[in-house]
Amino acid sequence: MEKVGVGVVGLGVGTGPRMAEVFHNYDKAKLVALCDIRSDVLKRACDRFKVKGYLSYHEMLQDPEIDAVAIATPSYEHAPMGIYAALHGKHVLIEKPIATDLTAGDRLVQICKEKGVKLAGIFQSRLDPINIRMKKTVDEGKLGKIYLIEGIVKWWRDDKEYYHANKEVEMWKGSWFGEGGGSLANQGIHTVDQLYWMMGDVDTVYGQYDTVGHTIQAEDFCTALLRFKNGAVGYIICTTCMLREMQETRITIHGTKGIISRFGDQLTVKIEGQPVETTSGETLKKDTLTTPAGGPHAWQCMDFIDSILEDRDPVVTGESALKAVEIVTAVYQSALQGKPVKLPLPRY
Repeated sequence: MEKVGVGVVGLGVGTGPRMAEVFHNYDKAKLVALCDIRSDVLKRACDRFKVKGYLSYHEMLQDPEIDAVAIATPSYEHAPMGIYAALHGKHVLIEKPIATDLTAGDRLVQICKEKGVKLAGIFQSRLDPINIRMKKTVDEGKLGKIYLIEGIVKWWRDDKEYYHANKEVEMWKGSWFGEGGGSLANQGIHTVDQLYWMMGDVDTVYGQYDTVGHTIQAEDFCTALLRFKNGAVGYIICTTCMLREMQETRITIHGTKGIISRFGDQLTVKIEGQPVETTSGETLKKDTLTTPAGGPHAWQCMDFIDSILEDRDPVVTGESALKAVEIVTAVYQSALQGKPVKLPLPRY
């Protein structure tokens, strides 16, 4: 296989078109086709990339030129579409979350293994150079024994423009069935994944949530206390109710010999006996609704292609991506039960 033929399904948000652009430009991939249920959106995208278009996902999966599928549809469709692609022998890349339900996620992982296809879940933050630096510092033991990790996601989303923009959006955004939750399941899940990636498996979770600033079914404010299997404690605060001018994203790791903290794109490191080090990554737009072209998201799409050609695991496997879904689910279950919940969660 000289190039991996790719079909992208879901062109309604920025992620699908960005994926298409990456595969169109990557010399190891061939963008074969696009799929969307809206004929006008599909035609514009196909005209832009000069590729085939399918209104039917089923029909696209019959295309012999397609070796892999990238899924960027509404969250509740992710796992079913991934399973269906795997059953057709296609490798699968899924935008976060990889599933909104653990049983669907488990089934997805199982089918991909049985069919011998690659399964990757998008968590591009793992490829961010600042986050890699943080994890490397932890793994090398420079901070000593880790006892606390903080994850803060205080973002803004307009009720009407984001959650009720149109009937298609209103059908699933901010709902338990559509997203598997609210702010934590959508916006905060990247930080949840970072905490898991840096600290390892979670042992227990205690969570609380509420809906305070939007007319949605699921939560828009969530907080959780986590005890990791390595003994460290973590906490998460996540909301989409923050004032737009005061949005904040932060991860801070505390150890007995030092501290490392990311605030936006600024990294601060203080290790015992050494001066404080402060560095900044590439400056990004402040608005958290804006995702820059290229960068970690594009890199992960390219890694997916490389994993197929090199017959290796992608940088974020399906099993690994499902861990964040399990932690988010545990937070919600804990809040409903009013007590800590132990992981791994029971499965059917």
